[in-house]
Amino acid sequence: MTMKPTIQTATGIFMDILALFSAGCANQPTVPALPETAYTAIAADAVNQLAALYPPAKTHFLLKANDNTLFNNAVKRQLRNGGYALHESTGEVPANSDAKQLTYVLDPLTDVAFYGYYRLTLSIDEAQLSRLYDANNLSKPNYWSYRK
Repeated sequence: MTMKPTIQTATGIFMDILALFSAGCANQPTVPALPETAYTAIAADAVNQLAALYPPAKTHFLLKANDNTLFNNAVKRQLRNGGYALHESTGEVPANSDAKQLTYVLDPLTDVAFYGYYRLTLSIDEAQLSRLYDANNLSKPNYWSYRK
């Protein structure tokens, strides 16, 4: 007795494969959310590092960010309190501007080996600063990396 392939058998096999893949995704841990104080601490740390490379009161930043998130507001507040001239833009940098273009990305690392870590990357014109933060212990961040 031979079994003929039918749509029901193909559908059953497909559903089994789909269940295997979704079971692997269900076991991925979620990265802990950061409280508002953490955003402020990370933004202050970033501005302190910027001050070591770009002197306040002499540096004009053009911040390219158009979102109204806790971290974006913390970055803007810390830059202004730190003595930087700050212009916000969602478009292109004017050709005659002497402002340094500043963008950032704060993203959680989802790799199991780095679970619970957030990476901040600051891009200043062609240079990049990057640092890892442990969401469970912000008092001991990793070293800054600088790439030009």
